[in-house]
Amino acid sequence: MLAMLLAFVGAARAVAYEDALPARIAPDAPFPRIQQEAPTIESVAPGVMYADYQLLTAVGPLSVHVVSVEPHRADVHLGAVLADDSLESRGETIGSMARRTRAVAGINGDFFDIGNTNRPIGIVVRAGTLVQPPYKRYALAITHDGMPHIAEFSFNGQIEIDQRTMPLDGIDEMPNGGLSLLTPLYGRVRPQDDVTLVKVEPLGDTPPLTRYRVIGAANNLEAQPPGYYVAIGLNDYSFINVPDANAVVTVSGDLAPLGLDSISAAVGGGALILHDGAWYDDGDAPYRVENSRRMPCSGAAIAPNGRLFLVEVDGRQPELSVGVTRPEFAALMRALGATEGLLFDGGGSSTLVARRLGESDADVMNSPSDGRERPVADGILVYSTAPAGPPIRLVARPGALRALPGAEVPLRIAAVDAANHATISGAVVTQVLPPALGEYRDGEFIALRPGSGRIVLRDGNLHGSVPIEIAAAPARTRILPSRPNVDPNATIALSARAYDRDGYALALPPTLRWSASSGVIDARGQFRAASHNARVSVRIGDAAADALVTVGSHDVALAFADHARFTTLPHGGAGSIARDAGCRSCVALSFSFGGTERAAYATADLPLPSGTMGLTFDLHDDGSDARVRVNVRNAINEDTLVQAADLGQPGWRTVAVRFPPDTDAARLISIYVLRPKGIELSEGTIVLRNVRAIVAGR
Repeated sequence: MLAMLLAFVGAARAVAYEDALPARIAPDAPFPRIQQEAPTIESVAPGVMYADYQLLTAVGPLSVHVVSVEPHRADVHLGAVLADDSLESRGETIGSMARRTRAVAGINGDFFDIGNTNRPIGIVVRAGTLVQPPYKRYALAITHDGMPHIAEFSFNGQIEIDQRTMPLDGIDEMPNGGLSLLTPLYGRVRPQDDVTLVKVEPLGDTPPLTRYRVIGAANNLEAQPPGYYVAIGLNDYSFINVPDANAVVTVSGDLAPLGLDSISAAVGGGALILHDGAWYDDGDAPYRVENSRRMPCSGAAIAPNGRLFLVEVDGRQPELSVGVTRPEFAALMRALGATEGLLFDGGGSSTLVARRLGESDADVMNSPSDGRERPVADGILVYSTAPAGPPIRLVARPGALRALPGAEVPLRIAAVDAANHATISGAVVTQVLPPALGEYRDGEFIALRPGSGRIVLRDGNLHGSVPIEIAAAPARTRILPSRPNVDPNATIALSARAYDRDGYALALPPTLRWSASSGVIDARGQFRAASHNARVSVRIGDAAADALVTVGSHDVALAFADHARFTTLPHGGAGSIARDAGCRSCVALSFSFGGTERAAYATADLPLPSGTMGLTFDLHDDGSDARVRVNVRNAINEDTLVQAADLGQPGWRTVAVRFPPDTDAARLISIYVLRPKGIELSEGTIVLRNVRAIVAGR
């Protein structure tokens, strides 16, 4: 019986993982009560472990992913990676960063200017070099001895020009009236009518804090290529003379509470959520209102012995993972053995990557809530310098076979060395023990009869094994999507999921015994509807599951205009709401984006009818190129953000928005406008009318 897989996948020898990751997690309150737990723990590289905890809790499923890193090993180090190696970029996925830099694991980092410059908000230290000074938020720093630290950093910088020393406003950001230094990482310099640009070149080998030679003034009214520039703002322009060519400019400064000379890598974060082993309510946390909302979450946590945990919990996917609140996330970190914990950017940005046994590259381990990896600004990546050696054992993916009779499971076999580097193996001989369990042929295992055993792997002196458990029937079965809806006479693909008594997923035969009270369904779950609702069932052994398939939909009017109120992100931005703007159900939402303002909301917080699967409304487009989104919330306080429309087509049109399957929307929180991509200043007014819920069933 495979009660738990807690070993190298397919490894022939036991692994001492207990001091790295707990065999089972048992977070205390406020973490929801765990009803079922299916953990898988394996080695990534020497000193680096990966754990996947699939939990069934009192509030729904949770999918938890953790990378554990030993800080003291000479063959393990961590690095900060910027998207496209630039502060301002198109963004880059963590998977791409890991492949590009040959990392074995990693996680997304800081909050960032999403959809515009994609610039991270806080500190960036890369390879011991200060790339971006800190913002007033906590950050994760790695010192040269490999130890992780969480701290709220400050920077004190100076710039000396013509023997006059003045404060340095910033690095790789335009000055707020004072002085800044721009480096090639800033990227292309846009025209600036209130900034004087002086082009310089470094004289030392450790920019940005070094000496520079002045080349000459640059035309600030024209775009300038990436390079080194001293940017002089209006406030300081009258106090200093523009330095002559060949003059020397000196830039200096340091960080606190840890000096820059002690830090090898650092990335900014959001909130400090765990301090001295207890929940910490960080007053400077971004989006603090989200403390009580279930979200996909990413973060870093530190144990008293210095062990670093990179932690991710999926969310916004009710059938896979409902997400956690920030206090629950802190409780999870504490259950891993951590006493300090930091939140990284979450939501659709939450991504964790790791190299699985038998694989050459790190890959995405979680299920990003956008349905695909989101390009982000930066990440913290884990690297192994353990040397490659000869293969010592055979491994397989999946590392354990859990199936029902008739299932066909692809099995990839590889050889690995002592550091888990994948190497080339020859002709592998396989043997199923006992033979009655199934057959392995052409890269696939075919399950035949219930029972437990293993597949023995041999290639000369290399050995390995894959545990097998064939269940007679599942302990739990479900149909996905759980709230299927289809138009009359249209088709929808249904699928079954089955789990053993420990909560592990079971591989299923390609065809099953499906039935429907109305319409037609085949053995692969393809259902064609008739004209009315149908009850669909699937039987697997002695277990069965059913679901109601609703056919068609109808609209229900919502009192949106009566309840809409105006808010912005951040709070206090410009704009307004006007009701009765031309009709009884009309709401005019005016917005004026500038500076840090990102969104303007018509917030209503209205209950939705049971079975709501979408929203429709009439929209008067102002042609402003902004973006319109809808925010709905389910019964467990989890938000779903759905793209509704891109503005830019002036006039009225009807917008229909369908929510992702199984959203189970309970409340309409807001209809809102986001700042246009790549445009810093924008204003306009849209009008919303006849807001209606799209409800399943005719």
